Amino acid sequence: MSAAALVSPQALLQTLEQLALLPAAVLAELRAEPNLRPEEILSVLVEADHLTRFQAQALARGLGAQLFVHRYLLLEPIGQGTTGTVYKARYLDNNALVALKLVPRRHIVNLKSLAAKVEAMKQVRHPRVSAMIDVGTIREWAYTVYPYLEAGEKLDALVKRLGRLSPRQAVQITLQIASGLQAYHVHGLFHGLLKPNEVIIGTDRRVRLLDFGVGFLLACERGKSLLSTTTNGKAMARGLDCASPESILDPLDRTPLGDQYSLGCILYFCLTGQFPFPEENPVKKMMAHQFEEPVPVSHLVPELPDRLDRIVARMLAKRPEDRYAGMDEVIEELQELSADPRALPAVACRPQPSEGRGPAQRLAEPRREEAAAPAQAELATPPRGFPTWVPVVLAVTAGLAATIGFACVWYS
Repeated sequence: MSAAALVSPQALLQTLEQLALLPAAVLAELRAEPNLRPEEILSVLVEADHLTRFQAQALARGLGAQLFVHRYLLLEPIGQGTTGTVYKARYLDNNALVALKLVPRRHIVNLKSLAAKVEAMKQVRHPRVSAMIDVGTIREWAYTVYPYLEAGEKLDALVKRLGRLSPRQAVQITLQIASGLQAYHVHGLFHGLLKPNEVIIGTDRRVRLLDFGVGFLLACERGKSLLSTTTNGKAMARGLDCASPESILDPLDRTPLGDQYSLGCILYFCLTGQFPFPEENPVKKMMAHQFEEPVPVSHLVPELPDRLDRIVARMLAKRPEDRYAGMDEVIEELQELSADPRALPAVACRPQPSEGRGPAQRLAEPRREEAAAPAQAELATPPRGFPTWVPVVLAVTAGLAATIGFACVWYS
């Protein structure tokens, strides 16, 4: 080990025995070599795959007991955020690999309510969904547990690497996400923070939805957040690109219909390579979700089938009641569309030329000159009959939320 060991050889071997981290035969072999230094012992064990490097570092510092979170053995960190760390871990009762997140206990204020939701999610299983399977506390920490996924690429990284996807690819990905969501929606369960980096594409090309259940950290049946106020603000900041208008007005207002709006944002992202409201300013983004219509996908991707353009637009309706009544209707529409091999191009559609325009102008203007003025006028016109004081109040509210929520970035 490169770092100096902080424990004696005898203490290290005793800890390894007490924590049952090694087979008895390996432990006996180490004890037969009394001249080995602690760093040499740990180096041998790492090279033989008896320990991970992370575990060896903890043992060298005398922190071996902290590798255990009740019946979970931490193997190595796989993600880091401002609120906590995600670890690859092993469940000792059945040797299953899991992803375990440790956060300061103060961030989860109603663990009992969250545990009840976890029990409800355990009654539902779907191959496209990685749902929370355990929650608890240990020492000053709270933890949440999900099944561990071995390999794959997150959807945001895939689109960044390949650019916009073909309509057929985008619809197939959306259908797989929708089928997983529907299985939980019928039981009143929702994701609540759906966005491209919560979707992973496996090496088998199958889609899996991550972190299902995280939305229950933000809302519960009694309208009280399960997270502290500051943490809730960070979570809101985390999901703004795909946040529903109602969840921006009230971060506790997370529902299956909110998931549908977020899924519409993901479909838009897959088809165009950008979000419906790509503004960098978070307050402007919040206002856009509330009052502005996104540029139609067909203005950015002219070869897009009209029916798919209408599906995306309905999923992105501002009012929940104007969206599809349920995810089952979304699935039905997309399945009908994908059933015709001629209806959906299997290659990415040609993007609109955008030379000589700034980013905002390129998004706001359709291709044809004669259609530009009416389209811009339509986008710029606020909803009729909408009280003029509401945008002012919302702007103030958004500014306050931004002050709280955008100081830090929620974990990715």
